[in-house]
Amino acid sequence: MTLRQRWNQRIDQWMRSRIHPADSVTLKQRTIYILPSRQGLMFIFAIGLVFIAAINYAVSLAFGLAFLMISLFVLGILYTFNNLNQLTLSALPNQAVFCGDEIGFNVLLTRKPKRSHESLEICFQQGWRTGLNGKEAEALSHADLVEQDQEQIRVFTTATRRGNFKAPYLRVSSTFPLGLARAWSIVDLNLHCLVYPRPIKFRMDEFNSGSGGSDDTAISKEGSEDFYGLRDYVPGDPLRQVAWKNVARGQGMQVKQFVDYVDSKIWLDWDMFYGFSTEERLSRLCYCVLQLDKRNNPYGLKLPGVEIPPGAGPEHRARLLKALALFGAN
Repeated sequence: MTLRQRWNQRIDQWMRSRIHPADSVTLKQRTIYILPSRQGLMFIFAIGLVFIAAINYAVSLAFGLAFLMISLFVLGILYTFNNLNQLTLSALPNQAVFCGDEIGFNVLLTRKPKRSHESLEICFQQGWRTGLNGKEAEALSHADLVEQDQEQIRVFTTATRRGNFKAPYLRVSSTFPLGLARAWSIVDLNLHCLVYPRPIKFRMDEFNSGSGGSDDTAISKEGSEDFYGLRDYVPGDPLRQVAWKNVARGQGMQVKQFVDYVDSKIWLDWDMFYGFSTEERLSRLCYCVLQLDKRNNPYGLKLPGVEIPPGAGPEHRARLLKALALFGAN
């Protein structure tokens, strides 16, 4: 384990001991941290140079400039901290996605009366660890609470696994108004999203459940099992299917028709993809659900320990996808 990994592990342990999940969090003094930004460090270096020059050359104006810069830096820290203080973040429901897709978690920002919060930057934990650059900078969400008391924003991350996906720690930061200091806070909102298996496209055969009864849900095809009716004789028809009794009664040449009944209800079974891993089976079953839903034919699902009877419609589709997403979850 590298030194950086150990450092991150220590920080994770410290954060878990101080940060607890909640549906709504209000930022306060104990949960807001502040340090000089890169511009702030350069500003401090400039203050040092001006102060050293004032001492060497005994220039009163240089002393005044140094103290003015110090005052601006202190005021910048105060206003930057106050820009996050008393800001409330609340978790909102989210729509389900497929594994590998981008999740946009909904977060509600609320301000107290007579307060304002400007130039807020919200992202998930990875931006706090490795810096806000490259791809992570693109995942930043921005917000301002000046004219309105509430604002709903979306914070994005990638669904890396199926199931009940819990969002990482949420990082709220700001360098407003001078950019000399960065104030930030880490919160653990109860942001959850249902993640379906990633569908794997393959060539689907025509699924059916085999022969069955002759109820209203069955369809028929020409076969040799059940008597269906009589039709007029056509040259070339087998003579063994001719209804000779009707011929003897003078009713003309007629041929018996036989059909096989095939149930239109389709079952998606776990054993249909024998030899594949668990995730590959779930991904293929997920693809089947999406394709069969477009046909609007009744279809059901059989998993180890789970059986959902055939049905159709958006609610049935969502029920099957949820069963696939949560399969094997503790």
